[in-house]
Amino acid sequence: MNKDEIKRLQENWFRINEPIGKMLGYPDCCIKAFCDQPPELLNGSATKDDILRYRAGCIAGKFTGFIPCIRHAHQILNGDIIIQSLINNRRKDLPPFPSMGEGDIYGE
Repeated sequence: MNKDEIKRLQENWFRINEPIGKMLGYPDCCIKAFCDQPPELLNGSATKDDILRYRAGCIAGKFTGFIPCIRHAHQILNGDIIIQSLINNRRKDLPPFPSMGEGDIYGE
């Protein structure tokens, strides 16, 4: 895959996912980090950073659906911040983070 094809994949993935990330209140840097890795570019094996980012997106061992950028992942895992502090301006009709609503892993 050449650079133009990679850029096109990233732009398409961003166009789809950026509005969703904004709606959920995710930070711009985390949305960008997520969108820089469209599924077509993943080679099936997780990198060290991928694993750290996933772990940082968990609360009490359960994945929240939010994947922070590597900078925020390090801050979360080091105890400098909590994941909830990153979620701002979440759409008002959505339940509070980390819940996505009835029937999700955090639903009542």
